[in-house]
Amino acid sequence: MSLGNAKRTANKEKRRELREQLSPDKEVSKDRKLVKEEVNRRLVSGLQTISLEYDSLYNYEKASLNKDCELLSLLFHRMFFYRLNEKLSGLNCDHTLRLSKQILTQMQLSRGKINEIFEVFKKNDGNCDCEILYNIESQLIGK
Repeated sequence: MSLGNAKRTANKEKRRELREQLSPDKEVSKDRKLVKEEVNRRLVSGLQTISLEYDSLYNYEKASLNKDCELLSLLFHRMFFYRLNEKLSGLNCDHTLRLSKQILTQMQLSRGKINEIFEVFKKNDGNCDCEILYNIESQLIGK
């Protein structure tokens, strides 16, 4: 198993454990089609119409410890990390930001904003797609 796969597997396990511990206040949709539509809606427009299980993973206190929390929180709520994890599952990380760039482009962000986000990722040890999930997403979720 490559280092990237090991990191993703560890992060996936962490999210699974947290999901089991957390009990969301709102009813969450588990219908795959509705979840996919909601992820796409948030990714492109940023509009939340239904509550997802993924939302309950976010930890405001933990996220606020990072000085870039505003930008990272925006990416979390726009489902960037969710989509990145989805795209990386089953693949070996090529240790580039290729998938991240694809997702940020789908989010219709300007080239300048994408470069700003990449700088924040690098500052937080997110030098490739798998490290973004392992090092940065883990700063936003959990206890």
